[in-house]
Amino acid sequence: MMAKIYNIQIITPIFGGGVKASENDPVTPIRPSSIRGHLRFWWRATRGAKYPTVAELRQREGEIWGTTEEPSKVAIEIEIKNQWKKYPCAYFPEDKNFPRFEKNHPPYALFPFQGNKRDGIPPANCTSNVSFELKLNHPKNICYDIEAAVWGWTNFGGISARTRRGCGSLYCRELSPERKSISLWYELSLKAFGIEQSSTRDWPTLPYRFLVRDNNSSNAMQEWTDVVGIMQAFRQGPSIGRNPGSSPNRPGRSRFPEPESIRHATQKRSTRHAGMPAIPNDAFPRAELGLPIVFHFKDQREGDPGDTELYPIVNDQEKTRMSSPLILRSLVCKDGEVLQMIMRLNAPGPEKVVLKKTTGNPVFTKIQDPSLASYPNSPMGAPKAGAPVRSPSGSAIEGFLAFAKENGFIEVK
Repeated sequence: MMAKIYNIQIITPIFGGGVKASENDPVTPIRPSSIRGHLRFWWRATRGAKYPTVAELRQREGEIWGTTEEPSKVAIEIEIKNQWKKYPCAYFPEDKNFPRFEKNHPPYALFPFQGNKRDGIPPANCTSNVSFELKLNHPKNICYDIEAAVWGWTNFGGISARTRRGCGSLYCRELSPERKSISLWYELSLKAFGIEQSSTRDWPTLPYRFLVRDNNSSNAMQEWTDVVGIMQAFRQGPSIGRNPGSSPNRPGRSRFPEPESIRHATQKRSTRHAGMPAIPNDAFPRAELGLPIVFHFKDQREGDPGDTELYPIVNDQEKTRMSSPLILRSLVCKDGEVLQMIMRLNAPGPEKVVLKKTTGNPVFTKIQDPSLASYPNSPMGAPKAGAPVRSPSGSAIEGFLAFAKENGFIEVK
């Protein structure tokens, strides 16, 4: 057996981590069982990419991380090194029904934790200012498997809930990059840990490249807020994801096809919102960005559809969720400088989607299509006359990555 010790800091707030889902643990902010789950995922994304089938992957995964019949070969011990802070991520002003989040706690990433004033549900607690020592004991012959998983987890993942939107992000100086040589660090790390890359696996694996933006900052919370803001702008920003509104409190109509597709499917429409014939009414491109999606029309009382929910269909089987392949987070370098990072994992997307809570539960197949980049003001189309189209295939993910590059992100490959 051999032992390896890592000193890790958690650089953004943790949500959940307790025995009950989405609740902080009253005794410790981190549990070994939670870490084991994250390491299993990042083992699959790194060393697991070399296995051609799910059966071969599961066999090797069980040999290392354990099964219901066999214990894991990896013993995990943690020691918290400081006193952490626990606090509500937001609060409700006395005269408002919508929460106000703490500074640099991006609402767009944290909306599941915002609570509901009308129903008496307070905003969720989160935990910050956590440093811990991670000790792993394991046989020497699986050291590359363990080291690869920890490398992937600490640089691209996180702990507890909403890690793909930057919650619970980690920093381990030993495994972090040099700020001026990110591409070389990525290339050499893949080689050092024996990580093969593949875009054809049935599970998420590391990509050939990812995006970073350097603002000469050492503030992980601010950089997290800013990178999440790029996604918010693409999906909902004025003149990008929606038309300009008459005021900040009255946003314009969405430029994505989903609202018109739902109105067409339900045959319900407020008289305040005339049909938009240029926008496709049978497409759900944002399904690529993660499912389920809950759609809420603010003018339901005036004829717009009630709340609906979109779910993935894979191999003709309905699924309850499909995680976003996009990771948005802060990446801390050895010198303490912080980069904004966007990583698109290689992962299969939804083949079809089903719209629930509406008559007939209609199924749609148009998730990615060239027509979704060709209508006027499409977020997947050209940002201005004469500019290249963001995604000729009409992919929301490709459109988002192109939008990020327009805003200063560069490729690491």
